[in-house]
Amino acid sequence: MMTALKTEEVRYTGIKHIEEWLYSNGFINIFNNTEETGINSIAADGNIEHILVLVKTLLRSGMPDKLEDDFKTELKENATRLGRKAYIAYLVIDSDKNLLGEINWERLS
Repeated sequence: MMTALKTEEVRYTGIKHIEEWLYSNGFINIFNNTEETGINSIAADGNIEHILVLVKTLLRSGMPDKLEDDFKTELKENATRLGRKAYIAYLVIDSDKNLLGEINWERLS
């Protein structure tokens, strides 16, 4: 019998998938920035830009819900304050924590 993933496991799995993607795409100094920003985010340094990524993970097939404009504004403000560009990474995982489909990226700043 398969057990359902807890919310914290879904969040952690999404962060791990995004961290792996960032490392494999040349980003360095990747770290969880949730404490500083108050949102589920990762900071990373790239050759072209330094970014702050909000990770939005969903457990099931389909696309995670898009964020409201107020929340996007807060993310952009946090990124600007930290000298970074804001992105949102939307991803879907299965109950075995595997990535389903592609990571969808939305650039905010």
